[in-house]
Amino acid sequence: MNSLPLVSIAIPAFNPRFFERTLNSAVSQTYSNLDIVVCDDSRGDEIKDIVSLIMEQTGAQVRYVRNPQTLGLVGNLKACLEQARGEFIKFLCDDDLLYSACIEQQAHELQREEVSLVIAQRLLWDANDIILPARLENSSLSPVSALLKGDDVLSIFEKFPVNVLGGFSSALFRRADVAELLPALTEAGACFVATLDFALYVCLLRRGNMVTSNNVLSAERLYPERLSAQQPMKDAAEVEREWLSQMLKVRSGESAPAKGWVRYVQLTRADESPRVWEELPLSRTLGTKQSRQELGVGVDSFSFGELYAQWLACRVLTDTQRQWLPETLAGWPQQPRIVPIIIDAQGSRDGLERTLQALAAQDYPPELVLVLSVACTEAVLQDRVFHMPLQDDGLEQINALLPQLEGADWFYLLQPGDRPVAPALLVMADRIAHSRSLTCLYSDEGSVRDGESAEPAFKPDFNLDLMRSYPYVGRALAFQRERFLVLGGFAPTFAELAPHDMLWRMVESDGLQVVGHIAEVLLESKFDLSQWLTEPGVVEQSPRILEAHLQRLGIAHEIRQNGLLNRVDYRHAQRPLVSVIIVTQDQTAALQRCVETLLEKTAYTEYELLLVDNGSESAEALAWLDGMAQLGSDRIRVLRYAQKGDAAAVHNFAARQARGEYVLMLNAFAVITQADWLDELLNHAQRPEVGVVGAKLFNPDGGVLHAGLILGLNGPAGLPFYGQPMQSDGYMHRLQAVHDLSAVGGDCLMIRKSVFEAAGGLDEQDFKQTLSVVDLCLRIGRDGYLVVMNPHAVLAVGTQPVIAATEQEQAQHAEEKDTFYQRWLPLVARDPAYNVNLTLQGVGASNFSLEPGLRTGWSAFSKAQLPNVLAVPINASAIGHYRMSQPMIELEAANRVEGRICYGLPSIIDIQRQAPDVIVLQGRYSEHAIDEIPPLKKFFNARRIFELDDYVIDVPHRNAHIRNMPGKSDMERMVRRAIGLCDRVVVSTAPLANALSDMHHDIRVVPNMLAQDLWGHLRSQRRTSKKPRVGWGGGTSHHGDLAVIADVVRELANEVDWVFFGMCPDDLLPYMHEFHGVIPLDVYPAKLASLNLDLALAPLEFHIFNDCKSNLRLLEYGACGFPVVCTDTEAYRGYLPCTRVKTNTTDEWLQAIRMHLADPDASYRMGDELREVVLRDYVLRGDNLRHWEYGWLAD
Repeated sequence: MNSLPLVSIAIPAFNPRFFERTLNSAVSQTYSNLDIVVCDDSRGDEIKDIVSLIMEQTGAQVRYVRNPQTLGLVGNLKACLEQARGEFIKFLCDDDLLYSACIEQQAHELQREEVSLVIAQRLLWDANDIILPARLENSSLSPVSALLKGDDVLSIFEKFPVNVLGGFSSALFRRADVAELLPALTEAGACFVATLDFALYVCLLRRGNMVTSNNVLSAERLYPERLSAQQPMKDAAEVEREWLSQMLKVRSGESAPAKGWVRYVQLTRADESPRVWEELPLSRTLGTKQSRQELGVGVDSFSFGELYAQWLACRVLTDTQRQWLPETLAGWPQQPRIVPIIIDAQGSRDGLERTLQALAAQDYPPELVLVLSVACTEAVLQDRVFHMPLQDDGLEQINALLPQLEGADWFYLLQPGDRPVAPALLVMADRIAHSRSLTCLYSDEGSVRDGESAEPAFKPDFNLDLMRSYPYVGRALAFQRERFLVLGGFAPTFAELAPHDMLWRMVESDGLQVVGHIAEVLLESKFDLSQWLTEPGVVEQSPRILEAHLQRLGIAHEIRQNGLLNRVDYRHAQRPLVSVIIVTQDQTAALQRCVETLLEKTAYTEYELLLVDNGSESAEALAWLDGMAQLGSDRIRVLRYAQKGDAAAVHNFAARQARGEYVLMLNAFAVITQADWLDELLNHAQRPEVGVVGAKLFNPDGGVLHAGLILGLNGPAGLPFYGQPMQSDGYMHRLQAVHDLSAVGGDCLMIRKSVFEAAGGLDEQDFKQTLSVVDLCLRIGRDGYLVVMNPHAVLAVGTQPVIAATEQEQAQHAEEKDTFYQRWLPLVARDPAYNVNLTLQGVGASNFSLEPGLRTGWSAFSKAQLPNVLAVPINASAIGHYRMSQPMIELEAANRVEGRICYGLPSIIDIQRQAPDVIVLQGRYSEHAIDEIPPLKKFFNARRIFELDDYVIDVPHRNAHIRNMPGKSDMERMVRRAIGLCDRVVVSTAPLANALSDMHHDIRVVPNMLAQDLWGHLRSQRRTSKKPRVGWGGGTSHHGDLAVIADVVRELANEVDWVFFGMCPDDLLPYMHEFHGVIPLDVYPAKLASLNLDLALAPLEFHIFNDCKSNLRLLEYGACGFPVVCTDTEAYRGYLPCTRVKTNTTDEWLQAIRMHLADPDASYRMGDELREVVLRDYVLRGDNLRHWEYGWLAD
């Protein structure tokens, strides 16, 4: 008997386009008790044929049902439900897929009786399997995998009816529940279709709790043709959203602990008794995530094409940058004059026109554009475009023309149809201006498909061995004219690749550093990199220019060409001894297999084998090693190194014993599969410029385990191409082409012993357990040697046991990681073998995926022109806007600073790339937020500024934000710690500075101010109703403050029209003439003004928290021209004209209000005076910006 519940995977199939992938994912589940059923709603046989094929290939049992007629989505779901036999059911959409552990993990959680719904994290990807940016709909709800109170989650949806739980494919249900609920949700006249999944979730959450797993267990495919993306479904969703709101309003059940809060328990602790529920501010968490994600590129994209188009659109000069461009250029050491040369060999009139238009739109105009065209009959100069007939030998023609172009510093080779992006020449000029050594430049590039941007090629920095493999730099090269002429110009014999021959001659003459790579897509063209590389002329000339290059260097060689790729066999005269080091510890079977395959299959004979016993204890291992030692062979030696836990030391010990000229570190689980593996490693290791060589390793399934390392990839260094089929080309052919890297791993690494010794070997002081090999590679690279990845040296590695690290080892790893970053962070942030436009984190990182990044913050310039600021607001709402993002925007507009705003601290790699002078951190007074500050101090020299707007140490008990905050003493301890980690503190008021005065020596007061574009032109109306309009506007945390005027509201209910905005306590709602809820910040000022208040109130309860607050409420009222009555507290004292209530008694409030109402003209004059003062002294512009310069910048 199978004790596992039967789980049905029901696939309502209609579209065969992705169905094979979908069904394969279902039959590949690790869960054993499955019932897979496919209900085919299509009219063709494609789905049926796919089912038959997969059943034949896998032996899996799949029940196939052809619907007698087309049922549509809802009908097909019902058909699936009717066919399903399992206790649990998953509806798997025909374009999604499940990861292998999905059912196993979800079914385990659904066996809890209290759980009615299990969901999990999912990826979003497009029709071409490219991962799309995360968005609110697939964000994790909880910091850990957790069980959440169903009623509490429903209370969130009541205010925020958005499906953040995922589609059907990500959820697992009880079939009995669905059988009961689905018919009710799909009744005629009120049939959910577009939001049926969400409606079902709402019903299920009424019945029980929900488990959410933070493991990625499924992938949902987004593409324009998807059913949910069609207009009828969008229209239906609008109607159904109202139905959902009604469903949520009539719900009953246990109340949430507080508005916006959800009770949860970590899954790992869900079975503890008694259960201890934790609380999560889910509403605030979702709001923060939404505001952060809205700043990201591509968060609404349905395809990589849309994502990439948005990414490109962000890489242009801002209006401010364009305004200040003349001053920027004036600060350069030189302004290089660039001449694009367009070679039109086909007479392409339309293509030429597109290229000329793109050049005319450049932010940095070319000195001259030279057009050599077969369609031109005579030389003509038109508006700095010089048209000339293209001669039979265009390369010689260019050689002859360039000496005459004395006004040109550089020239840039283009073809008709090329579209340089608007900042292309500006970016190029910037790199030239700031690097005197460059004589050749290439850039990233993109395709144009059907008029749209597509298929970007993100290249590494100049890579000697990749260039020898094929001309990956592309055809659009720029050269320094003077050096070009000194080296003799183009060699016409190399035709299409004559520019690349020139590049090689520059490298041979002046070194690798003369070739610069611009990691920006500067050029788009129909004739893109991949198409150009397949041109017969390129394929034919590629080995010829390589041959000439190697001959000029006097290097003996033989070139093998495989299609596009060149493979160089270096004809070394010597056959040096190689010492193969294998460290072992009780891995007898694996070691024996490794040694046997090495001895049996290795063709190269000049090697010795050093077997290093690192404290083996098993009798079997000791006996086998003793046997090997007693062989008395010169080829095999057994060494003993008893000390465990220090991989660096044991390899250093073995290297000292090595007799070979070369040392090879080899994993004991390696299996030799090809005879020439050692020859291939030596082929490159014997080159004098090479220090280290790595091999391509694969697992028993034929997937890539190791093809070198990329710095910063999911940690200090990670594995690219992991799991890809071994025969794949890899990104830009890097799984098949020899190329250079910053580092390779230690599973199979060859190094010249003299280089190893000169570098001091592995660092056993700082990297005992991890990163020692990466550190060694980087030190050797710093000494001027190449680290070569040779994919033709191929080995297998068997399955290795996974040993969990102890707490002590984990602490050691963390310490070594910090040390590594301190030593190498600048290089990690910009690995020359990678590209800064490719992602380093997440599931898609190993596949060279585009990093979407933020919509703002891009810069065309390589050097900071102004103080560089990283502003990290706590949120995008009021406090983040007033204290961080708006001041930053205004300072940038005034050309006082540059930098970017990030909602959430970027990774240390992103910060290193930005290289800020100042990091402003807002509201960091939770343990997690504070723990992010020490790395900033450890890794960067930027000034750290702690920004605080409230006295959070002592919050009034009726303030909504106090929930789950630590006690006063703990808050003081945390604030004191956070402030102590920073170089300066900036606060909004003098009372707050005084309250914190013993915590820091440098506390600066920068008053709150208003944005000119939002607040500078507001006009409200007066006397718009029979009764005076009196009101209040503000955030949602002011229960205590509004309690001050509660009796005032009741007393005046018949005399005035009460208007509240933002929040209103339930007990005051009956007295409201109007109540307006929370709205987005960008429309808040206009909305506030539109309330047309005849009098605005600003009550504050007497408390140190309020004494330390700013006068922001008065500023907002004043900008609208409202007369104001406020509490006479520290926050509101000063010269702003308003009426202050000293005692906060109801009688005094009534007297003050009635005084204003008795003389409205005088009241309005006070409002006018207040507006005048606010707009003069408290608007973010002109001289007022000096406050923020004083707060953030150097004195």
